[in-house]
Amino acid sequence: MGRVTFFISRPFSIALGLFIVVNLGLSLREPRLSANRFWLDVSLPEPWLSIFASLLGIALLWPHAYSKNSNIRTLQLGIFSGFTALALSNVIGYYHRIQSLDPDRYSLIPFSFIIVVLLSIELGRIHWWAPIEWKMPREARAFFGLLSVAGATFVMIFLHIYTYGKTDFSAGEDIKADAIVVLGARAYPNGRLSNALQYRMDTALDLYANDKADYLIYSGGVDSLDLSEPKVMRDYALKKSHPKVDPTSNILDEGGQNTYLSAVNCRRIIEERGFKKVFVVSQYYHNARVKLIFERENVPCYTVPAVGPSLTREPFFVMREVFAYAYYMLFHI
Repeated sequence: MGRVTFFISRPFSIALGLFIVVNLGLSLREPRLSANRFWLDVSLPEPWLSIFASLLGIALLWPHAYSKNSNIRTLQLGIFSGFTALALSNVIGYYHRIQSLDPDRYSLIPFSFIIVVLLSIELGRIHWWAPIEWKMPREARAFFGLLSVAGATFVMIFLHIYTYGKTDFSAGEDIKADAIVVLGARAYPNGRLSNALQYRMDTALDLYANDKADYLIYSGGVDSLDLSEPKVMRDYALKKSHPKVDPTSNILDEGGQNTYLSAVNCRRIIEERGFKKVFVVSQYYHNARVKLIFERENVPCYTVPAVGPSLTREPFFVMREVFAYAYYMLFHI
């Protein structure tokens, strides 16, 4: 295996291994905290799924020099081959599900495909194992190693945010929910919506017009001037001539100052009304974190990316979301 390939791919393998080990700790603490299923969709309950995935985590984190033993390499080859096959089955299932959908409604490459590529490289590394001759001092190797793993972790989170967020999980004639949750964004006293919020509202109303759900839940906050985002969203929906929204279909949550509080309040709403699942509409870069938080709050949800032109500050929002996802996964539990 080429040295260049090794030095490029190895930080990503270590980043994935660290994620798996950290996720195992979270799952053992409380099964609902696991975030495994976005890359490993296997019919195992938590924490058993995370325990099973830890086999891959250990194999990925196993130091290259310690794979000199042929028995260890055989074990690693078996683990990598098995998980590559599982990830590949997820890829095949993904493309089978989206084959009849509009290409604008899904990511062309699922995150599982990235896992397949990464594990295939790991298979090559172990199959053609050779010792690495380091020319760099140990301290410098440690520094650049930490730096490269941190960078790889950032890229992996970004790829998850992008591939997951770009997929419209409402797509398909047979996929319906009880309600459509619209997460709040900036609104103005004159009733005008910010671009982000208007795109969310228009997307939600399109779902409503197509009978994807019977209720609309507007979740947002109330600012210091007593301006209510949910009321502005409701008024926007009622003014639209198409679709004609039934006033009794509107549900307001004025305590949704952030994504976490929206999830908590939506859990209360669906329990009170007997809802089984909801669609949640937000910008694509937000949806991976939405899924993480809502699922942790036991709110079965399918995310839908808001349709509209790119926002002016979108690169900043994407960058911020990478750090927000990591923070919420590790600390907001």
